[in-house]
Amino acid sequence: MKDFTWKIFNSIQSLSICHPRIRTKMLQGMGVKMGQNAQIAENVYVGSNKLEMGKETYVNVGSFLDGSEKIIIEDYVRVGPYVKLLTGTHKYRNSVIRRRTEDGTLSKPVKIKKGCWIGLGAIILPGITVAEGCIVAAGSVVIRDTKPNGLYAGNPAKRVKDLATTDD
Repeated sequence: MKDFTWKIFNSIQSLSICHPRIRTKMLQGMGVKMGQNAQIAENVYVGSNKLEMGKETYVNVGSFLDGSEKIIIEDYVRVGPYVKLLTGTHKYRNSVIRRRTEDGTLSKPVKIKKGCWIGLGAIILPGITVAEGCIVAAGSVVIRDTKPNGLYAGNPAKRVKDLATTDD
């Protein structure tokens, strides 16, 4: 029944006619923690209620939040279109047959700290923390935790620039 409920939600919320406030109320009713003015655009796949969004956060159109484990998006984070926040992965075997169904799934949380901007099509892998004030460039794949206030780009994402900070 739980999976069915999420399938219905993802079908309804994918419609552009579903107002963001309605989408937010639906998510809150299903147990997602959403801060003041947190919003999710249409056609965002949300895999479970293991999602926490801080105040003034936004997840843009077409993104994928798998929900195998907790996803925490802190205050003032912007997640661009078609971003993938992945919390589920798999073990592999030391054999020609690398994976079997009975091997199950490994789940690791993802955390995006305050003030980050995750660019279009970026992928954040399971167990990653994107540190406060970071920008992840479009198309980047984050495979390791970041350090605060940096611009990360590439596959795998590397710190390419230190970002200045002020007291705003």
